[in-house]
Amino acid sequence: MCFKKDSKYLKDGRLEDVLALLQVLALDKDSHRSESGLKAELSDKPKSAETWLSLAQEHQEFFRVVGSKKLPVSLVLRHVSDPEQNKRPPLSPEQAQSLLNTAIELHDRQLKRSQRWTVLIPIWVAVIGAMITLLKVWCSNGS
Repeated sequence: MCFKKDSKYLKDGRLEDVLALLQVLALDKDSHRSESGLKAELSDKPKSAETWLSLAQEHQEFFRVVGSKKLPVSLVLRHVSDPEQNKRPPLSPEQAQSLLNTAIELHDRQLKRSQRWTVLIPIWVAVIGAMITLLKVWCSNGS
């Protein structure tokens, strides 16, 4: 089950959803959002999760979710950037781009990890083929 836990980026549409949520929370004037605010901003619910809140909860590497708050979703980086202020300023384009690149890199790593076993298929086919050939030769020599 370790693979399933580590493959959250491999869900259909997940990378696109994470990138969209990152952009809204990084660049919008409001640093904290509600589910309805995210639906309105992003024009719908996410493709890879039931709600934007549940998507954010699955990606705590980027998002902070406090369900008891009126505006429960924020970007971790932005939330901790200036705890003295109620409204934290949007991230710079460079900071936002860095977060987007990180999400893409995490996706790519999980994709490579999930495909790692495919290189073993030709090896196993060759080993099994060799074993069958050796078995046939051994059986034909024995009769």
